[in-house]
Amino acid sequence: MPARVIGDDKDVSSDSAPPPAGEPAAPGELRPTGRSNARLRQTVRDMVLSLAVCLAAIGVIMLITWRPAPDPVRVVDPTPLLLQARIEADYPVLYPADLDDAWRPTSARWEVTEASMPDPAWHVGFVTPEEAYAQIGQSASSDPDYVAGQVGVAQPAGEWQGWQRYDSTDQRALVRISDGVTLVVSGTAPWPTLEALAARLSPTALPGPADQ
Repeated sequence: MPARVIGDDKDVSSDSAPPPAGEPAAPGELRPTGRSNARLRQTVRDMVLSLAVCLAAIGVIMLITWRPAPDPVRVVDPTPLLLQARIEADYPVLYPADLDDAWRPTSARWEVTEASMPDPAWHVGFVTPEEAYAQIGQSASSDPDYVAGQVGVAQPAGEWQGWQRYDSTDQRALVRISDGVTLVVSGTAPWPTLEALAARLSPTALPGPADQ
């Protein structure tokens, strides 16, 4: 008698069971063979090999095109402008003496500015040994805006060896006015660094090999 499933109005006959092993499959019948698909294995292998070749090519390109990151500090030689300023100015133009190569000059100018007009102003800026910034500004200008532009938001904060100190959270300055010439040493460097820079100023010092 054919087997029945309760609740289903269709008979499930034992005649629907898979044919015995060895019996030929009926037309259109799919029957598992139990063998792995050689074409599938070959396709996967080809994909892996292609991916490996692509990664190797990318690695070669990166190796060829890679360059170490350049030093973001662009060092300049202040000598030509310093010599020009000393020729043209009617006062001693100052430069710090005996700086080692931990002091890197990054800017130098001898030009008339809006605040120093009509007099030119000497400027030289450095990256300091502690990776801060310090600059020297000097001009015969009597315009208060010249000092204001040099000290920024810093406010008067006492004196140091004849210099007026200006201080703020991230800006410090030393200002000295003598014989009509304004001299400012300022920057983000700490006080000991700015004071050491001010103490080294000389009318005859030149940038050495370490500064060029």
